[in-house]
Amino acid sequence: MRRMSIDRKFPASVAALVGGVALATALAATPADLARSSVHRASTHPMRYHVALPRGWKADRSWPVLVVIPGAARDFAGNLEAFDRARGDRPYILVAPEVLSCGGARTRTRDHYSYSAAEWDSLQGGDDFSFEDAGLAAVLVDVHREWRGDSRAFVTGWEAGGHTVWAQAFRHPERWRGVAPVTTNYQQRGVTASSFSRAPERTTLPLQPFRCGAPNADAMQAIPYCDRQTAQAMREAREHGFAPRTVRKVRGADHGPLPEAVLAWCDSLVGISALKTTPAQPKKR
Repeated sequence: MRRMSIDRKFPASVAALVGGVALATALAATPADLARSSVHRASTHPMRYHVALPRGWKADRSWPVLVVIPGAARDFAGNLEAFDRARGDRPYILVAPEVLSCGGARTRTRDHYSYSAAEWDSLQGGDDFSFEDAGLAAVLVDVHREWRGDSRAFVTGWEAGGHTVWAQAFRHPERWRGVAPVTTNYQQRGVTASSFSRAPERTTLPLQPFRCGAPNADAMQAIPYCDRQTAQAMREAREHGFAPRTVRKVRGADHGPLPEAVLAWCDSLVGISALKTTPAQPKKR
């Protein structure tokens, strides 16, 4: 029996749920959230990306960077805003690159992206993962130069964003300070035996998979596929010299990007005190 993928042969009810989560995330953004984010084009590459600077950002120091990849709905802005709200007073520069690989053909439509018509047409039919290898490298250089972001970043992605995150971890472990796949898809997209990096950084790369602990009834249909595909990615990681950690189940969490859990894990690697990470509170209306 052919394995079902969440982003290609996904039950309609679950696809609607995922889209609804992304839409609700975007609608929950406050004007302050939106004012802190901006859209850019990499200076040496066509990739476009969104940036949300932390509160109190100044150019007099370096800042940790967290790259966030959405699910199949490709809600780059909404996913970024979820992390922005969960970030609170943490010092992370949040970056949402407009990657092409976080889903199947059904959701690969220009209306999800900020690329111009000419740019969009030029990207069709190419190698998405080569585009992202070069594009993410260019984006991280820009973030380092323009906003004093650390040269190595954290990266996370959920659901179909797992295609992007696992490929980036396997192809470029030297690029990342830590990798946090969340309830992910994995179907070896962009990954072959020869594309696995042999860089020595792979053996010590912090690679912490997360999984929602309390998906609602509709999302429950998707979880077995995510579990099997995540387990496959972890097996292949070990076979190629990576050392992924045991999947961390987040109690009480519904299917989604789990920004609070991911940020807390990044804190543990950066050494940020929980006393200084109060999440942003919604404004009273």
